[in-house]
Amino acid sequence: MIARPPAPGDLEVVLALLRAADASVAGDSDWTASDLRAEWERLDLERDAWVVELDGAAAGYASFEAKGGRMLADGYVDPVRRGRGVGSELVRLTEERARAELPEVQAGERVYLQNATLDTDEATVGFYRGRGYQPVRRFRGMQIDLEDEPDVPEVPGIELRLYRHPEEARAFHAAHQDAFASHWEFRPVPWEEWRKRQEKDTFDPTLWWVAAAGDEMAGVSICEHKRDPALGWVEALGVRPAFRRRGVAAALLKTAFAEFWRRGERRVGLGVDGESPTGATRLYERAGMSTLWHAVVWEKELRARD
Repeated sequence: MIARPPAPGDLEVVLALLRAADASVAGDSDWTASDLRAEWERLDLERDAWVVELDGAAAGYASFEAKGGRMLADGYVDPVRRGRGVGSELVRLTEERARAELPEVQAGERVYLQNATLDTDEATVGFYRGRGYQPVRRFRGMQIDLEDEPDVPEVPGIELRLYRHPEEARAFHAAHQDAFASHWEFRPVPWEEWRKRQEKDTFDPTLWWVAAAGDEMAGVSICEHKRDPALGWVEALGVRPAFRRRGVAAALLKTAFAEFWRRGERRVGLGVDGESPTGATRLYERAGMSTLWHAVVWEKELRARD
């Protein structure tokens, strides 16, 4: 078994592995080449990503990111090579990397490593619990296949319109941060860092919308048209607390559906916190979306808070 950093020429092979791992559990995958390319552009591949090979073929892949005391790992095993220690090696690599990052985290801050998996069977539960992980949150991937042009509901006092780039960028950032401030594991993202994250190669301001209440942004949504394979994607949709329970979120969602329909895209997907206190999952189900996958976030504490 060999572990090495991914090379640019590995993209298609690793993408096929990711999609096969997802499909073996969920029947499909929302990973695209543009997703993986964006991840590799963001990461230091020499330190924070691994391809594990067995018999000369890619058998597993994992990535790592540090967000202060919160460490994130994401690992996949080729379904035809399960049971051969690949998953154990990926966990070892990501835990070793996380521990190397401990001195960089402010003294006294709690440090923990999280890993999400679509598998919820007994073997997977035993795998993570046996290594000191506990389940802390559940998420869903949801999709809809549009059969007719969606109707966009009107919301009294609210105008649904495109975001105006770049003059509204800071106001959009502020509204986005306010809308997600109560989200699980939310940490404020400074303006410059947020701007760099959003203006990636898939950035398309003609797929960003604002729900405006006069001069104030009541809600926002960020969408993109994924490629390889094509998929309409709702990256973020949030409503500020003062404007909730008025139908703003549903109107933003249907606006996205309608625009993707106009562009010829019939499948639209998103990821959602399955335990969202705002009832986001119910909103998406009422809009006709169904669950493609369930994910469990597993967490292991590496250093307790002083």
